[in-house]
Amino acid sequence: MRNPSLFWKRIHAVVGLTMMACSMMIVQAEGPNIVLIMADDLGYECLSGHGSQSYHTPELDALASRGMRFEHCYSQPLCTPSRVQIMTGRYNHANYTHFGYLDPAEITFANLAREAGYATCIAGKWQLNGLTYQLEGHQDNNRPMKAGFDEYCLWQLTQPRARGERYAGALIEQNGQLREYSDETYGPDVFTDFLIDFIQRHREVPFLAYYPMVLTHDPFVPTPSSPEWQSERNRKDPKFFADMVHYMDHLVGRIVRTLDELKLSENTLVIFTSDNGTHRSIRSKWDNRIIQGGKGTTPNAGTHVPMIAYWKGRTPTGKTSSDLIDFSDMLPTFAEAMGITHPNPAVVEGRSFLPQLRGEKGNPRPWTYCWYDPLWGNLDQYKNQFVRDHRFKLYQDGRFFDVQEDELEKNVLPPTELSGDTYQAQQSLIKALESMPRWAPKPPNKKP
Repeated sequence: MRNPSLFWKRIHAVVGLTMMACSMMIVQAEGPNIVLIMADDLGYECLSGHGSQSYHTPELDALASRGMRFEHCYSQPLCTPSRVQIMTGRYNHANYTHFGYLDPAEITFANLAREAGYATCIAGKWQLNGLTYQLEGHQDNNRPMKAGFDEYCLWQLTQPRARGERYAGALIEQNGQLREYSDETYGPDVFTDFLIDFIQRHREVPFLAYYPMVLTHDPFVPTPSSPEWQSERNRKDPKFFADMVHYMDHLVGRIVRTLDELKLSENTLVIFTSDNGTHRSIRSKWDNRIIQGGKGTTPNAGTHVPMIAYWKGRTPTGKTSSDLIDFSDMLPTFAEAMGITHPNPAVVEGRSFLPQLRGEKGNPRPWTYCWYDPLWGNLDQYKNQFVRDHRFKLYQDGRFFDVQEDELEKNVLPPTELSGDTYQAQQSLIKALESMPRWAPKPPNKKP
């Protein structure tokens, strides 16, 4: 042997790499599967377990009784802002430039999952290619894969809404293939079947499945459970919103039962939430009051969304948490669960709530933050920036509300009349707001 020293150095290097690989395999094996389900346009008031008197959601209520309910989860007021934030762990001031667009340079939780060795898929609503403004790459049907997903089954990927809807007779793109379904086929069933098939095929390996549902977004039309399905399945009427809530609940139940049947529940973290409040044409009875949907607006009706988490044997059974959660918190929570670090941790603005999911105290956030410029429609009056805690909300323009007593934000609390705990809360929120980037609305987008 010419160089024994070099020989043993190489042996040590190989052993070290082998041990590192084994260590990574152990971390991967211990990381749970992740299933994130996000309903579309479903406010906090729509779950019977939250006190709804207009809708019945037995599957989600059962899921909450087996896991945890978070009563203070806050989204962005509108779909694309929420989708960009939840996928990247970053606030809209950092990466929201156009309605219906996710910058392909952004790192998503699916990118991290793939890096950690997870199989990944997305099914449901995409609407992130930049179709509205025909941005560069808006016809690229590989965008979901660039965002970290191995497989996809999506509505509104490269085809605009005007080309085809998402319910009866849906127009769906699946792994590069465009499929037009007959009126007898219900789009939400196609998405759910795809996701369940993905879970069944990947039961032996870690997986992340993201289901941004198309329910319960308008048009409000019959579902296969509606009496009108056979004769007038494309009839539009707000009365069908209740049927859509019930069917959304039914589909969540199908996914949860699949995990149970495959004996995956003990190693799968399931989170259910919604992208924003209910459509403003919908009025629901909740806690003996009528709640008007607030989609697109910044009061509670636009941002307060349901959140349920279930990980069998890990999440406390039947617990209701009052910890504040916002959508930037999902990515760091998933990353910690998967045992992987974001390549640029400094840009992640969310906070992991994984300890709370395990029944520990964790490090709950004292306030949530919202930078909101819709860049869409006639919502300019709601452009603003705010921070809030459980009770109070402070806007960038100085308006200060007790949202616990004034959910519709009708009565501004005069700064000169604040005292005691109210004054201290205002001062804390002022400091919080000052710690965030200074408010600057973005230039309006122009359609081509």
